[in-house]
Amino acid sequence: MCILLVEDEWLIRTIMAEELVEAGFSVTSVETGDEAMELLTQDPGFDVLVTDIHMPGKTDGISLARTVRQRYPEVPIIYTTGRPDALDRAGLPGGRVLTLVKPYKPSRLIEAIRGVLS
Repeated sequence: MCILLVEDEWLIRTIMAEELVEAGFSVTSVETGDEAMELLTQDPGFDVLVTDIHMPGKTDGISLARTVRQRYPEVPIIYTTGRPDALDRAGLPGGRVLTLVKPYKPSRLIEAIRGVLS
């Protein structure tokens, strides 16, 4: 299973990617939604999108998720955020989704990914 991990915080991105690989997943990790959008033009073939909601650049996690939902409606999306108060107003795309509030442990992310894939 391939995970597209989009996280602007280097330490979180690095730790989560390493833990996901140790758990047996293939991981493509990028720093911004803009980088993730560029990957989408190349059809990266991922099974789950894990994206931070608030990121620098033109593409935040919500815009990225909308694009993924349009192109790959069956792909589960896991949102991560340090600002859960913004979720009520976010207008998150529906479907198979889950939200993790930061800080979260790598084991919680692994559990969430396995849950949305089952």
